[in-house]
Amino acid sequence: MSRKSRAWWLLVAVFLAAIDLWTKTLANPYPAPGRGTEIKKVLIENWLAIEAVYNEGGVWSLPIPPVILLIATLLAVPLIVGWILFPVRSSKVETFAKALVLSGAIGNGYDRIRYGMVRDFINFYYGDFAGSHWPTFNIADSALVTGIGILLILSFKHPSAASTESGTGGSGAGSSRTT
Repeated sequence: MSRKSRAWWLLVAVFLAAIDLWTKTLANPYPAPGRGTEIKKVLIENWLAIEAVYNEGGVWSLPIPPVILLIATLLAVPLIVGWILFPVRSSKVETFAKALVLSGAIGNGYDRIRYGMVRDFINFYYGDFAGSHWPTFNIADSALVTGIGILLILSFKHPSAASTESGTGGSGAGSSRTT
């Protein structure tokens, strides 16, 4: 992958992180519980709402000590940047997935470092709609899940014929093997 291509993917990640931070600011103008009026706006009745939620825990608000989350964030971002900059034969789809993961790490990492929590705001309801909802999330969470999902799907992909023949010295067509 060329230097220009790597820089492009890093810019994609930074752009997506900027969108995440912008939307968090629109949904949560007061980035701490109890400061000002928190926004709750129903977009689709019994289905989708924008609601300020402050996640001090880990994934799905699991109770993980803040110092562990901060250390994980500080380690994750440079590791993911290196993962994009120094790939081992990455396809465009794989590199895009890595850029999604990086954008999510930047967006939520910024919140963890700046506020000690993550600002979530997208709330999907399901079931009987009487309070049943998916854990509230944000754009960074969506990017992380999508990127990791793509990488998981790609991990099950069978190696291409070209990569399996790389050590045979031939093109594979008409090659014979003596036993």
